[in-house]
Amino acid sequence: MRVRLLLPFATLASGAFGQSVSGGTSVLQGGGGDGGRVLTGAIGALAGIGGYMNDTPVALGRDVETRFFGGLDVTLQAARTTEHTGKARTTNYPWPGLRFQGGASFTYRDRLMASVAGGWGWNGYMMTLDTMVHSVYHSAKSAELRLAWHTLPRRNVPTQWTFGLGIGMTFQRADDQRTDKDGFLTYTVAERQQRPYLAPEFGRFTSSGKDRFEFALRYVAHLDASPAWTSASSFQGSTATTQASDDHLALVVRYHLGIRKQADPPLPPAPTLDGVAMDTLATFTSKRQRVTLSLWDDAEVDGDTISVVLNGIPVLVAHELTHEARKLRLDLQHGYNRLQLIAHNEGRIPPNTARAILRRGKGREQLLLKTGKKHGQVLVIIRG
Repeated sequence: MRVRLLLPFATLASGAFGQSVSGGTSVLQGGGGDGGRVLTGAIGALAGIGGYMNDTPVALGRDVETRFFGGLDVTLQAARTTEHTGKARTTNYPWPGLRFQGGASFTYRDRLMASVAGGWGWNGYMMTLDTMVHSVYHSAKSAELRLAWHTLPRRNVPTQWTFGLGIGMTFQRADDQRTDKDGFLTYTVAERQQRPYLAPEFGRFTSSGKDRFEFALRYVAHLDASPAWTSASSFQGSTATTQASDDHLALVVRYHLGIRKQADPPLPPAPTLDGVAMDTLATFTSKRQRVTLSLWDDAEVDGDTISVVLNGIPVLVAHELTHEARKLRLDLQHGYNRLQLIAHNEGRIPPNTARAILRRGKGREQLLLKTGKKHGQVLVIIRG
């Protein structure tokens, strides 16, 4: 069976004039169509854009990363026949639509993400009555709050699984359309409505870099059971009434663009390790990319200063310990990580002592650090 392929982007002109209902009719013919190949090619092209995004790992990330995103939903939905008279056959086909979205996302330590988004686009429908094909495209706007959880990234795997739930509202304007072609009469009506919806989804999310690429499958279910539009058709003595809710399945592509971080002032060089013996204080494991180390002096503040070096890179240099904790957010590489703690002096009361707490996702580890001019200490953290 072959029908005229009317993709949603063909209705852009009608959207410019404020229409919310558009479509057309054609004669049912035999043969095969190529709409599936068109959609497959479009989705492949969208996914390919993700390869051009900045995925260079961030050395020192923020706890909360803010990104702006834009996206495209290729939707699939079908209408239902609610009333039918006469001998003509009626059929409803799942049909593609297209929706655009944009907004901002806020990701906490690459695990929890909250997004606010607005959307606009068309849900497409295809129906037949006897030998006539009737298409309807219904446009609406939406606003949504989405919460998502990302799995931990794995070694040599560039993406994470993501599971989310969107809570939103659909806004549609009132509109109607009449069609009279070769004896086929239709009248489609959409009422002005605001309807809440839920949208569960799951997919893949790139796991490193300032920019992120997301590919997901989601289902939008409106909580209000009233139809988004109703269409009455008649042809050669047969009639049919068709309705649709705009509930749909969607294949989603989103591009999250990160905000450039202001460069931190350069640290002075860490003290030389020549002649300094490094003792292993403890060895821990972590599944998380980011751990937190807090350092302070819980005894008499006597001028102790300390440096911290992670995998050969200074992250804190010549810091004077006080009763106020200094918090360091450290991004681990996969495998073996060496966190060196080096004393610059021994204060008025040797040795250089400090308290520390290491948070690695499983509670917290309390540590007592003792360093001097001739010896330092090392924490070994193995990231799985």
